Amino acid sequence: MLSSEHTRRDAELRAIRRRQPYAIDVDGLRIWVAEDVFPPDLGYSPRRLAAVLGRYTPRRALDMGCGSGYLALVLSKNGAREVWAVDKHPPAIACTRANVARNPPLRVRAVESDLFSSVPPGTTFDLIVFNQPFYPSTAPRGVFGMRRDGGRAIIERFLIQARGFVARDSVILMPFSQMAGAENDPGAIAARLGYTSRIVRRDDDGPHAHVIHEIRARGGAS
Repeated sequence: MLSSEHTRRDAELRAIRRRQPYAIDVDGLRIWVAEDVFPPDLGYSPRRLAAVLGRYTPRRALDMGCGSGYLALVLSKNGAREVWAVDKHPPAIACTRANVARNPPLRVRAVESDLFSSVPPGTTFDLIVFNQPFYPSTAPRGVFGMRRDGGRAIIERFLIQARGFVARDSVILMPFSQMAGAENDPGAIAARLGYTSRIVRRDDDGPHAHVIHEIRARGGAS
């Protein structure tokens, strides 16, 4: 059941969307946040995911559901040789491309795609980061991709498809908050689908823990 806390968060999200577009500086990056594009300064997950990305050294990396392209730019800044940014929302892809142009010499390949639908078969990534929409929304049309199911359906679909795009030693990073409900926990969903999962960062903010899962496939594409 959706709570008053979820209603309050929906109101906060709508207030942020009304402020768009705007520009911010984040981690030495100049980021333009276009209208109806998920911003990197919203909530706990983007900046904490960015911090965790510094622990890995992928050659080819993917920012799934890239929004403004912030995490893709962090991956490029960290030294990944090839970075993809994928989003099914055309304004997000346009925003990402604009932000790549604002932050030379960083390079990112931005692709409009419903999950992996436009990623060539056989492409494998050493690291995939997915700041998925995991908060249940009370609105009939969710804000910034939030849905009433808390993202469970897209998490399952993503993890099922991801098997064809990871190698045996690849890493998938996904955030989660206990506020979203256990049924939307990507770590639990991943385990049910045959992945291994461990928590690589935990922050206890008020009554709810916020975590980042490191998910690995048993096997993966060869």
